Amino acid sequence: MATRSFPLVDNLSPKVSPFWHRIFPINIDLAMKSIFGVWAAYFMVNALRAVLWGAPDHSHSLVTYLVTAIISVTVTWALYRCLILVGDRTAQAVLILTIPTIFLAIAIAYLTDLILASPTPVLEHISAKHNVPLDQALSHFFDTAFVDYLILVGWGGLYLAMANSRKTQAALIHSRNLERVTRESEMRALRYQLNPHFVFNALNSVSSLIIDNKNGQAEHLVDGLADYMRSVLNDDGGDMITVEEEIAQQVRYLEIEQVRFPKRLSFEVHIDDEVRNWKIPALIIQPLVENAIKHGVARSCKPVGITITARKDADRLKLVIANDGRIQASEDAADGTGMGLANIKERLAALYGPAAALFTGNSNDDKVVATIIIPDEEQIFRDYCL
Repeated sequence: MATRSFPLVDNLSPKVSPFWHRIFPINIDLAMKSIFGVWAAYFMVNALRAVLWGAPDHSHSLVTYLVTAIISVTVTWALYRCLILVGDRTAQAVLILTIPTIFLAIAIAYLTDLILASPTPVLEHISAKHNVPLDQALSHFFDTAFVDYLILVGWGGLYLAMANSRKTQAALIHSRNLERVTRESEMRALRYQLNPHFVFNALNSVSSLIIDNKNGQAEHLVDGLADYMRSVLNDDGGDMITVEEEIAQQVRYLEIEQVRFPKRLSFEVHIDDEVRNWKIPALIIQPLVENAIKHGVARSCKPVGITITARKDADRLKLVIANDGRIQASEDAADGTGMGLANIKERLAALYGPAAALFTGNSNDDKVVATIIIPDEEQIFRDYCL
């Protein structure tokens, strides 16, 4: 199947007509603002100086500065086109600003005097205008060209610095978008890794009921599991849900498991109101509830209670799943506990980095306790800035 590629949207560049894009093909806003800005400032400063401290006849000076500004804008545009040809090659850009720019500055000075002097020869015009001997007119001409050269070099350095900053900013945005897409793909893959794991455990539960000739309970369990899996998987690809929604799914799962262990399984749920709408990864506590069933209820002949608690502790969300019993040394990855816990840790690391954590262990009151700590977005920012 043929694939189509779509260009990345450049939110840094303004939307202008194709005509202006042909004139300024790259960094149109930076080029236009810097070129017109520099020479508009040149005209205004010199015009103000001519009016305040110049000769009585200011009109001639104002015309001179206006003609110089207009010609300079055109010449600077030509310099801009030369700079975009070399692209990222800094050495060549510096070379252009060193040698060719000298001739561009001379062109500005010569064209300005040529237009203003017509039909008088350029040197005679300079001599008369500045009241200097004819043999010093050429020196005065090069002094003017040198000032234009400094302005052109200054503009070139300014433009290159702004263009490089723009490029760095665009690369940073692209990198962040790529990181976000990669992280979402990783989280989705880790989440869907739970599905075959959960189906495997669910089928074991159904098989156990069938072996015990509890066909009615098995049928009821299959119907409940089908509804549960439909609600879990049919979420339009959402990876984040509220604490209340996540725990409601696990309560539904526990109610299904009570069909298998009607006398040995009981559970309690405690959710603080302030964390009900806290966004967390979907199915993040599913492996912990499964482990509580598999290693707590299924292996015990006594009634086992499971407690799910969600509360806020020191600006962080704390999810606690506790069940009666103790973790034995033999309960490792070979017993099926490793995949689920590793999945939780990888998902937390992919989304929150080191700001989130999973802890498991035995409590002093003979309970197995698994605790997930999740920060809010502001806390993530503070942690990474330390």
